[in-house]
Amino acid sequence: MVDRPTGVGSGPAPEPAAPSAGSAASAGPPRARIVVNGEARDIPAGLALPDLLTQLGLRPGSVVVELRGAALTPSEAGSVRLADGDTLEIVRAVAGG
Repeated sequence: MVDRPTGVGSGPAPEPAAPSAGSAASAGPPRARIVVNGEARDIPAGLALPDLLTQLGLRPGSVVVELRGAALTPSEAGSVRLADGDTLEIVRAVAGG
């Protein structure tokens, strides 16, 4: 059985920051728009996948992550930096019957 972790892909997505009228230096760090379990999210560009999982309340290594349709091994997931347009499916395998 596969289970989507609670809170991942549910609830409103954070709104992207509105562009400011100031200089590029005041615009803040670059942002990326990704999709996690069907939900659009605005994140810092280059965010490490393990950091995203932690922000979602998940322990890296306790879930299976698909990036752009391809399942990642734990060692691959640890080195992924997220970019604009990335799509993720995050699932947790559960035992039982």
